[in-house]
Formats: sequence, structure tokens, C-alpha cells
Amino acid sequence: MDCGEKTKKQNLIYKGRILELYNDEVRLADGSDSHREYVHHNGGSSVLAVDGEGFVYLVEQFRYPYREMILEIPAGKLEIGESAYDCAMRELKEEVGLTADSLIDLGLIYPTPAYTDEPLHIFLATSFTVGENKPDEHELINVKKIKFEDALRMVESNEIKDAKTVTAILRYAVMKK
Repeated sequence: MDCGEKTKKQNLIYKGRILELYNDEVRLADGSDSHREYVHHNGGSSVLAVDGEGFVYLVEQFRYPYREMILEIPAGKLEIGESAYDCAMRELKEEVGLTADSLIDLGLIYPTPAYTDEPLHIFLATSFTVGENKPDEHELINVKKIKFEDALRMVESNEIKDAKTVTAILRYAVMKK
């Protein structure tokens, strides 16, 4: 059965600095009409950095929507025209001070497809030089260096809840087998 939907009219409700909110009119596959609210986001890139001793580099920051400190892999928003690879390299340097020799593509995820069109790219860095981080203005982060096995246990115990981080750690665990 075809379940596709056709956009009849796109309605921009709000345009912010990092996202746009739409309430579009759509035609459903059965011919009826409906509305779809969603957030448009350009997407982002993230990097799981694992050093030769088996440590991963994570960032801990306060995430206002959840009102708590969240442990995550370094990540950031794609700038217009920027490649996912270049974004990942930039964010790795800015947030944790690492300059990767190269990145391995771990895939693309849709973190919350029910209400946003955000694509999120995940990369792996295993060879890098360590330097000083330079977070964006007003980006208050703590860099955490954690043994990979401990990070994997933190995923299993739900201490790490961030979708991109969970995905990256689990995909790397599968790669290691």
C-alpha cells in the first residue's frame, strides 16, 4: 500500500537561528487532507574519537530541553554548504581539541523522525593529535576521557541517553568484534 503524502501548502510558522517550524497542509495517500507539524534543521555531524589506549572523548553539557547534564560525542550543526566530513572535523577540534588524520563514516541517523527532518552524520576517529579545545561562545562543556568499555556499560545502564552517542558506541562495539 502506498502511504506517501503530498505537500499541498508549506506554512512556515517560525524561523529561528538554528531551526524552522512548519505546519504544512498535506494530501494523504487515501485522498484525505491533514496537517504535518515539523521542525526543519540543516543537520549535523558527530564524531566518536577512540585513542590507541581505548579511551573515548566525550563532552558533557547542560541541555536545556531536558534540564540536565548530558554526556555526548562531539557534534555540531552543519553550516550551509559545508560537508558532513568537514563539519565533523571542525567540531572535533572545537569541542575536544582533537585534530583527526581522517574519519571513518559510521552512517547517517534520523534522531527523531516523527517531528524533525534533521539528518545526523556519525563518524569515527582513531588517529588524531591532541590539542586545546576552543568551544563556541556560550558553549560551556566538560571534556571527559572514558575507557570505551565503561562508555559501553554507561549505554547499557542508560546513563548515556543521547541517540547519536548511543548509536556511535554500539556501532563501534559491533565493528570491534
